[in-house]
Formats: sequence, C-alpha cells, structure tokens
Amino acid sequence: MSNSNSTKKASYGVIVALAAVIITLLIILISMESRGPKKADPVNTGTVIVNSPADSGREEPTEAIVTPFITETPTELPTEVPTEIPTEEPTPVPTEVPVTPTPSPKPRKIDGKTSANPNYEGKVLVALTFDDGPEEGTTEEMLNVLKKHNAKATFFVLGIQINKGDKYRALLKRASDEGHQIGNHSYSHKFPSQLTDEQLHDEVVRTSALIKEITGQTVTVFRVPGGNKSDRVKRVTGLPLVQWCIDPLDWMFFEGGYIRNYAKEHGISYSEAESAIIDTVLFEGVHTTLEGEPYYCPPVAYEMKHGSILLFHDIYMGSVHAVDRLLTFLEENYGNYVFLPFDEFILTENDEGPRQGVVYYNLWSTT
Repeated sequence: MSNSNSTKKASYGVIVALAAVIITLLIILISMESRGPKKADPVNTGTVIVNSPADSGREEPTEAIVTPFITETPTELPTEVPTEIPTEEPTPVPTEVPVTPTPSPKPRKIDGKTSANPNYEGKVLVALTFDDGPEEGTTEEMLNVLKKHNAKATFFVLGIQINKGDKYRALLKRASDEGHQIGNHSYSHKFPSQLTDEQLHDEVVRTSALIKEITGQTVTVFRVPGGNKSDRVKRVTGLPLVQWCIDPLDWMFFEGGYIRNYAKEHGISYSEAESAIIDTVLFEGVHTTLEGEPYYCPPVAYEMKHGSILLFHDIYMGSVHAVDRLLTFLEENYGNYVFLPFDEFILTENDEGPRQGVVYYNLWSTT
C-alpha cells in the first residue's frame, strides 16, 4: 500500500509540474503576441483603398496605409489682441449719387411785348428781387451768380441781419458796390399786424439808416414782410411798396429740410434731389397747397415776360442754384433778357420812377 501511494504522489507531482510549464509557456506566448504590431484602424489612420496599375486585374484591392496630415503645433501662439475694438456701428456716410445729366428743357414761345424804351429795343426787362438777407454763405454766392450773368437785382434786406456783424455789413456793401439796389424789408420781419404805427415806423427807419450808413444808398422802396400790404402800411412807411408777379415758392421748395425729405423719399442724394426740384419748379410747374388751399405754381422760366417782378430769397443755396440755372437757360435760348435794379426798371417806362404810396406788381400794374 505504501509503495502504491508513493507512486500516485509521484505521478501527481509530475502532472502538476507539466501543468505549470504549460501555463508558463502560454503566458509567455500571450505576452509576446500583445507586444507584436497591431493592424491599423482604417477609420482612425486615414486608410484608403487603392488599386496599383500592376494589380488592376485583381478582383480584390490591396490596402495602402496613408499617413494622416499632421499640423505641427506652433511653438508660439499669437499674443496680440486688437487694441481698438469698435463698440458701436460706425455712422454710415451717405454715398453721393452722381446726378444723371438730363436734356436741357426745350424753349417755348413766350408771348408778350418787349421794351418800349429805345435804349432797350427788343429786350425783355425783368426786376429780379431777393428777400431776407444778407446771409453769410448764400448771399455772396448769389452775388457771384449775378456777376457771372451780368444781371442786376434788388435786395430787400432786414436790419436784424445787417446787425449780425461785420461779415453781413460787408455783404451789403459788396452788393451795393456791384450795382445792385438795396431795398428795405423791415428790421425784424414782423408782420405789420403785430406792430403799432410807431413800431412799424421804427422798423423801417432803423433799417433805412443802416443801409445809408453802410452803402450810401438812400432807400426808395419797401417790401412788406409776408407781402401784407395795406393803406396803413403805405401811410406809415411813406415808400413805394414792391410786390411781385412771379413767385417760385423757393422758401418752400428750396429749403434744406424739404430737399432732404425729397431725397429720402426717392432714394437719391441731396444734390440730385435739389436738381430735380429746381427743374420741376423752373420748367414744369408745381401743384401744391398754400395756406390750406390748392395752389399752382406755373413754370418760372416760361412766365418770364417783359415787365415781370420775380421774387426769390438769397438765404437758400437751392435758390442760388435755381437762379443760375434760370439765367443760363434764358441766355442760351432767348438771349434778350435784361435784369435791372428796381428803380431803373421803372424808369425805363416812367420818368418819375417808383412813386410813394403805390403798390407795384409789375412794370405797369399798380394799386
């Protein structure tokens, strides 16, 4: 029994030893397998399948391992940050839209007589008048336009404007020196209905004194603010009253706010809008509303008849450009217009000149 047990124990020992050896070998094999090269993952490595020209007849493609693009990490990252970062959208600057040249308006026949004065035979005489100046920036430009066209005018000025300073006095003096007549338009532009007789008289006297002091001219004509003439105004002022027969309503159409609104409404530039409005007023005519009533302003250019009194204001740049365009048109298409200071205008057909207490709408029509 003892020998049998010993034999069994020896067999078990051998078996255990062999098992240990086998396990050890398996561990070594597994370890070696784990250390071997792995098959590349097509998704992660960028593997693509290609066929080489030599293998084009094969049914199965061969694999080609494409090394993915590697962007090197920069050794230095940019550290500069813009120092000026706008916090607000910059205010857009309007782009000037070029004015599209339009054909010159065709001249129409303007009926009416010409001057009866032999010195102006065949000429159409017109009194061109300006209200509410002098104004810095526009009166000088208007004077430049008149000089360019060799036209003389009458400036109905306000005393309050003259007293604004030396520049305004210089403008008045220049107008006089260049042959234009200076008329009285009151001191403060208050309507006579707002003033007593004494106040109205003072408005006229103060302004006439300033005109005389600066230009040496003695005032001979008065234009009532707003055109509000009356027998009372005739009596208190003691001067001829000058009205008009052609009014382009430049205080409405050529005022900056009106032009800006027109430009915005039509999607055009300010200068293009101004040009369009001027052409309409001068050559087409305008239907509008005045003091709540429908009003038609006929085309100014074709209303320019002998003996007309034309009203403008020298305080709007639009008026400056309109007068320049109007005079250019008349010169190029008619060539017989003459613009005279008011007193000379009346004297061409009336040796007495303007008369006290008379209201003038044109060369002959008086009330």
